[in-house]
Formats: sequence, structure tokens, C-alpha cells
Amino acid sequence: MTSVLLRRVRVDDEWPDDIVETYGVPPIGVTPAEASPGCWATMEARFQYDSPTRQDFIGPGTGWEHVFAVMRALGQRFGDDGVCLVVWFD
Repeated sequence: MTSVLLRRVRVDDEWPDDIVETYGVPPIGVTPAEASPGCWATMEARFQYDSPTRQDFIGPGTGWEHVFAVMRALGQRFGDDGVCLVVWFD
């Protein structure tokens, strides 16, 4: 049996359809919003659920490090009060 680690960061209130269809509803909670961090296993796979952190969304490897580098450069050039970042998520 090949070991596979699949990492997903969930930000909605439903477990992924493909996981539920293949393995059933995770025993740690009906939805990610109601789930406590934990592990569970089936005959085919082992799962671990952790609450997402700020680093999951804006940490290294997410692309945001480039935005923050530009903000630092602009802050050094124009001063911290002369730079503003506005972000809209739809």
C-alpha cells in the first residue's frame, strides 16, 4: 500500500464531496466548523484535521510573501504611514 499525504485547507462549512462520497462523514464533526482537530482512519486512508492558521493562508509558499516584500519596500521609501494595502475577497 502506498502512503499518500493530501493537504487541504478548508475555509467553508462543508467537508469535500469527494471525501464524503468515498469515506463517509468524518467522525470528528458533521462540518469543519463543528469539528475539533483530530485524526481518523479507514481501511484505505488516514486523515488528520487541524484548524487552519494565519500561516496556512498568508505564510511562505502562498504568494503573499511577494506582496509583503513590496509593502516593506514601499514603507521604506514612503514611510509606514504612506502605504496602504486594500484587499477584496469575493
